[in-house]
Amino acid sequence: MLSNKTLYKIAVYGAVFTASSGFFFYWRIQEDIKNSEYFVTAMRILRSHKPSVYLLGEPIKAGRLDLDDREKNYCDGLRAKFEVPVRGPKQKGTLYFAASRIVAENRWVVHNMELELSNDSTKRLRIISCPEGET
Repeated sequence: MLSNKTLYKIAVYGAVFTASSGFFFYWRIQEDIKNSEYFVTAMRILRSHKPSVYLLGEPIKAGRLDLDDREKNYCDGLRAKFEVPVRGPKQKGTLYFAASRIVAENRWVVHNMELELSNDSTKRLRIISCPEGET
């Protein structure tokens, strides 16, 4: 028979392990998305877009994605849509982008992209705008 002290230790270690695993897998999913072709392409476009660089400053960094919001942030293998918090030395904002591909073997194409600055959420800077599939 196990003592209450031993059972308490098992429960604490189990809780710590479970929480640590959850944080690790959440971090790992964030990193996988940030290393995906569509995300890397979108960030490359943003970092080379002179008006965006002027407004945000350099370097431009991506923040943590809200993976709980499946309407704003998702990828189904053929379509991707994300709202990415971004920041530079001058100010913060949100990068909105959509990407797609015809079949899984094709390259991703970013077809819509806008930047909204934190200090004025009534306006967005259009970076790319074309109908899905046309580029």
